Amino acid sequence: MITQTPWFERKFDFNFPVGLFPVIIERLQGTLPRVAAMTKNKSEELLTRKPNDEWSAKEQVGHLYDLEELWYGRTGDFLSGKEMLRAADLGNTRTREAGHNKKSIDELIEQFSSARNKLINMVRDVNEATAALTALHPRLQTPMRLIDHLFFIAEHDDHHLTKIRALLHEL
Repeated sequence: MITQTPWFERKFDFNFPVGLFPVIIERLQGTLPRVAAMTKNKSEELLTRKPNDEWSAKEQVGHLYDLEELWYGRTGDFLSGKEMLRAADLGNTRTREAGHNKKSIDELIEQFSSARNKLINMVRDVNEATAALTALHPRLQTPMRLIDHLFFIAEHDDHHLTKIRALLHEL
């Protein structure tokens, strides 16, 4: 089996056309139904299981929600013409302290849904010039367009969806 590359070891090439914008929006909209389908009818024991003391499936879902504020803020950074995007908390303090395992999976999905819809509504109807706005990503130290930022979010979603699927694989 191939081991999943850790998120902070990922490298990104942002060299695709702005015409992929609708596809990326579709990916962002698709995260929620994928999470819901993966977690449907799963036991609390399975949803809160923490192999190797890593995040549980609920914590993974909670983390997706936790980052929506950053994604929304960075999108605002693009739209307001900032030269550098706001920095992330690389220690994931919010997720570590949130107690996501104490929440129901339905509550976590609802929180994520509300936040993700807010982000999609913010960008759904942008024009090509807006999708091509550029700012510097603070960790990657590379210029990124708004469309690249949205692609980055979709990749982050898929990274955690892959982890959730592995965690929920019944042993």
